[in-house]
Formats: sequence, structure tokens, C-alpha cells
Amino acid sequence: MADRTTKERKLMALMVNDLGIAYIEEPEMKRMNEEIHGLSEEELDGTLASRLGLPDPSDEEALDFALAGVQEPERLSEGFTGAPDMSHQPRPEEREG
Repeated sequence: MADRTTKERKLMALMVNDLGIAYIEEPEMKRMNEEIHGLSEEELDGTLASRLGLPDPSDEEALDFALAGVQEPERLSEGFTGAPDMSHQPRPEEREG
């Protein structure tokens, strides 16, 4: 059975994919994450089941199987630290001095 954190990440991925956003700013991502985190376990499972076209949100095996097929954009799976992204050459505002 998928744990709550996995379910929340997968729902976030579904939402971002539905919006067709290649890159989402951290404040918006945090807002969406807070909304998802505020769902009860039943609401989370029901929302996931509905989004994935599953008839029964209590069927854990079907839900786990469907969740395994949800691809998370790289930015979502990395998480947010609040630190600047340094996987590129520093922008002028990120350079020291």
C-alpha cells in the first residue's frame, strides 16, 4: 500500500500534468501542496481514485497499481528547499560579490 506521502506526490503530479505546466513556481507549488496535505485520508484516496478512473477508492491494490503509472515531473520529485537552483550557471543575482 502506498504511503500518504507517495499519494500526495502523485496527486500533485496529476494536478501539474493536467495544468500542462512545464515549470511551476515554488510559491504556487507550496500552495497546492498545502491544499493536498489538508485532505483527509478518505478525501485523498477518493480524489486519486476519481482522477485515475478507478471505481472504488478503497481498492488499495488497484490504487497502488494506478499510482505506479503516474510519472512525476523531475522538479516535483526533487522537492523544494527554498534554496536557489544551482544546477545551472549562477544568475547575476545568485553570484557573490
